[in-house]
Amino acid sequence: MPRYDRFTEELLGFLLTRLDDESDLEHLVTHEPRRISAAYFEGGGGRAETRVMRFTGCAACSRIPPYTLFPSYGRITVPAWPCLPVRALALRFAGEPDYCDGWRPEVALFASGRLVHET
Repeated sequence: MPRYDRFTEELLGFLLTRLDDESDLEHLVTHEPRRISAAYFEGGGGRAETRVMRFTGCAACSRIPPYTLFPSYGRITVPAWPCLPVRALALRFAGEPDYCDGWRPEVALFASGRLVHET
C-alpha cells in the first residue's frame, strides 16, 4: 500500500478495521486515495506562470481532464481525499471513540484548502 499523510492513513486504517460488508469495501476501493496534480495560473506583480499543485485525491471524484488549467490556486475545485462518499461511509461510525470529527462530510475540502460546503 502506498504511503500517504497521517490523516489519510488513519482514516484508511479506521475504515479497514470496521467495514465487513463486501460492497462497502468495494465502495472504498472505488474511492481510493491517489496522488493527483492540478495546474493553475499564478500572476501578479508583473509576472505570470503556470504552477502545479500535487495532492491526495479520490480516484473516482478527483478526475481532472487533460490540459486543465485552473484560473488560480484558490479556484481549484477538485475534492481532496477523503471525498464525500468516503466521509459518508465513515460517518456511521461517528459514535466510536476513534472517530475523528475532521472526517465529517461538512468539513470536506477542495485540494486548494477551501471547504466544499462553505457556509
